[in-house]
Amino acid sequence: MIRISIFFQLTRPVHSNRPDTPKRAGYALAIMSCLALLSIVAHGQSPPKANPVLSHRISFEEARRIVSTDDEGNLMRQPDRFTRTRTRGGQVIEIYYPLNVSGRTRGGVPGYGILYPSEAAFREATRPHHMLEDLIPDAQVFVSQIPQLIARLEKRLHLTPGQLQFSRLGLRKVDGYLRLHHASHTTAQTDARLFQELTAYYGETLRQSANGQWRIHEERVSELHRQSEPNLVLSHGVEVKPWSSVIRALYDEDNRGIGLTRSFDSDLNPPARRVTR
Repeated sequence: MIRISIFFQLTRPVHSNRPDTPKRAGYALAIMSCLALLSIVAHGQSPPKANPVLSHRISFEEARRIVSTDDEGNLMRQPDRFTRTRTRGGQVIEIYYPLNVSGRTRGGVPGYGILYPSEAAFREATRPHHMLEDLIPDAQVFVSQIPQLIARLEKRLHLTPGQLQFSRLGLRKVDGYLRLHHASHTTAQTDARLFQELTAYYGETLRQSANGQWRIHEERVSELHRQSEPNLVLSHGVEVKPWSSVIRALYDEDNRGIGLTRSFDSDLNPPARRVTR
């Protein structure tokens, strides 16, 4: 692992009465930011990616006001229930009308609107999403960082480097950690870093046991979007998805507590589904 250490030493004080002090401070801040980013990349970590705000909820009254000069429902219309409108300004707005509860003269469910800043934002928000999009955004980068991810898992488990064996014994140690993890976390609490560490170790254990190799598979999610998957091709030509077993172990309520050791044999001998090239 590449490590970059950055040391800053102030050799003389900065005098605020110098006219170029703000410019020098700006240059210094920019240099420090670039070096910090370089340090993050060198440690095998991607800079945090902010999720864009694709929509926000507004009141029913505000939603009706926005579409008052447009042909409401020009994209979809269910009278007195729901409309989807493309505005002249290029926005997309969905309006959910108030629902009256049968038999009541008061109350009910209030209406509201969902506003998307553009048609592109609407398509992005409503397209199908792959379960790996937030957990392993880039499979190629993930595969290149497998040694570092396994080293981080060993540190998490308080093991010395190389102590976590690629075997059922090592898997049982990981399952012991997962039992403690489940005791203090729900299946709704996702942790991308832990998920990547577990997938790297479990996948590498499978790969070494079956003399396989990693393969990046591009899964078509929608017309315009593909998600890369870090899969394994085993020695007998069958492709398996180690990340899928980790998802079941961490986030599937029906399989919670099963662990990875029990998934190991079924992944080593999956139903025949050979790779198509």
